[in-house]
Amino acid sequence: MDLLVSRIYPFIDSQSLVEYRARDSLFRMEDGRFLLHLSSVDAPGARDRLLWIDSRAALMWINEEPDEFGKEWE
Repeated sequence: MDLLVSRIYPFIDSQSLVEYRARDSLFRMEDGRFLLHLSSVDAPGARDRLLWIDSRAALMWINEEPDEFGKEWE
């Protein structure tokens, strides 16, 4: 497993309206599949998410503009 890209960005919690930070990391597995790990850096009670994505989705994720970061959480 190789780490390709990792980014940290701010987000606002919809319940408390408090700003936290999220970290997204894209990994490429030895068999060529891509794993996207989504996590919160400092939000209390937050849970991590793992998404298997194809190469097209990985390229789109890498090329997202900053205002699109975090759309995978929806």
